[in-house]
Amino acid sequence: MTAWNKASGQRGPRGTAGFTLVELLVVTAILSLLVSILLPSLARAKALARSAVCQMNLRRLAGAGLAYLGDNREVFPPVRMSFNEDGTVYVNRYGRSKPRWQWFFDEGVGPAIDPTPYALPFGDAQTTVMTNERFLCPSLDGPFARDIRNGAYGYNYQYLGDSRDVVSGRYTNFPVRESRVETPARTVFLGDSRGGDPSHGMHSYTLDPPKLATSAGVSKFGPTAGKDGPIGHSPVEARHLDNGGVAFVDGHVEAQPVERLGYQLGSDGVILPGAGSNRLWTGTDTDEP
Repeated sequence: MTAWNKASGQRGPRGTAGFTLVELLVVTAILSLLVSILLPSLARAKALARSAVCQMNLRRLAGAGLAYLGDNREVFPPVRMSFNEDGTVYVNRYGRSKPRWQWFFDEGVGPAIDPTPYALPFGDAQTTVMTNERFLCPSLDGPFARDIRNGAYGYNYQYLGDSRDVVSGRYTNFPVRESRVETPARTVFLGDSRGGDPSHGMHSYTLDPPKLATSAGVSKFGPTAGKDGPIGHSPVEARHLDNGGVAFVDGHVEAQPVERLGYQLGSDGVILPGAGSNRLWTGTDTDEP
């Protein structure tokens, strides 16, 4: 059966009339509403997925750190080993001189940086570009994401392995034995690190507690304010839906707001260096006296 087309004066197939302008506008409005509802949910789902990957990385790295303890007389890794006790430059088994803590967390995950160049006669011993995805956070991108000095994760070095030299020639707080950590489930091991500059970088491999570990001989935070950036403090960064991923010495991992980790925020929401509580950092479940 055909229907009469008044515009052309001819008969045509029944039901070929198109949508009216009003109908198209209604459909477009509905689709726009659905998109506006779904996009935040999708963004949150992606953020949760990135957080899960980050926590998995931290869990694997914490396991590597615990393996190091078992292989090294239950001594925590140094934040950076620059010199041997006799004053000579320290070189690890991969050929890297003055290695940072990431090089000691290789058990079961591999080295942070492909060590092949170090074995060559003229290898680039100065490269800082990490090639191991276990040391990278999917929520951190930009020029510092793969830099071993300024990348994703930091180490609670002030209490667990501050191998910086002091005037006397002794290490600030190294070696630290596992037995000194009385509460491993409540002692930060590793965590998402911001670095000494809010836009990331500037020695984020040194993860600073809220306050200086003065009882452990620490006199300054990891980075030095000035040439290293405007803020000489490298705290945990809450880059996963307002939470920061943290691995504890017993190996478990949590994502927490920075306030629960002892940090204190200013009126502008920025972490205040030197304020708060070190209770989850000291290894004794007590604040720094």
